[in-house]
Amino acid sequence: MSLPFDLHLMQLYLIAVIVLILIPGPDFLLVLGRGLFDGRRAAWTAIGGITLGNFIHSSLAAAGISALVAASPRLFSGLKTVGAIYLAWLGAKALREAWRHWHGGAQGAHRPPAQGHGRIFTQALVNNLLNAKVILFYLAFVPQFVAPRLGHVALQTFVMGQMVAVLGGIYLFVVAAFAAGAADRIAANRWFRTAVEGLSGVIFIGFALRLFFTERKLV
Repeated sequence: MSLPFDLHLMQLYLIAVIVLILIPGPDFLLVLGRGLFDGRRAAWTAIGGITLGNFIHSSLAAAGISALVAASPRLFSGLKTVGAIYLAWLGAKALREAWRHWHGGAQGAHRPPAQGHGRIFTQALVNNLLNAKVILFYLAFVPQFVAPRLGHVALQTFVMGQMVAVLGGIYLFVVAAFAAGAADRIAANRWFRTAVEGLSGVIFIGFALRLFFTERKLV
């Protein structure tokens, strides 16, 4: 029994997905920060939350539920607003940490205790689930590579979505390894931590604004 996939479309899809994964986004920033400031296990925990979020997104897209959300102006607007507020909160939190380290004097020279893994996992999961742009990705991008003539459209959508989760997870593991490897040398540096936290805060707020002004376009 042959699998219901167009090999040519699959090759194009893989290339496109790899390119998109390499573009930094909120998930990348979250894993990088956890790896730098909380260590390798914290970064792995964040990757687990992000991967679960992608699994849920692809499952909902395959079931057609995400299409209902995207097709409803109220639901989509509500999700988009909540997601933007959450990203803005992460940005404000990072800026607050940057301010604290900037004025922390000698206290900033010591590495602070890591966040709990449950909290990190939940933060990464919520960050991924509330990103309305991810819903649009699964509904506007993935279907372009589905071959309806081969049937099993839901299965094709689900498998392609899981490919994003797997490839994205592998890339984030590389990011986590790099960040954790550099953590002991640079994370305890007050000036470096201040700069990274401040830049992360600005970028998260930028992501929030970008998400808030995202339009509901599926074609």
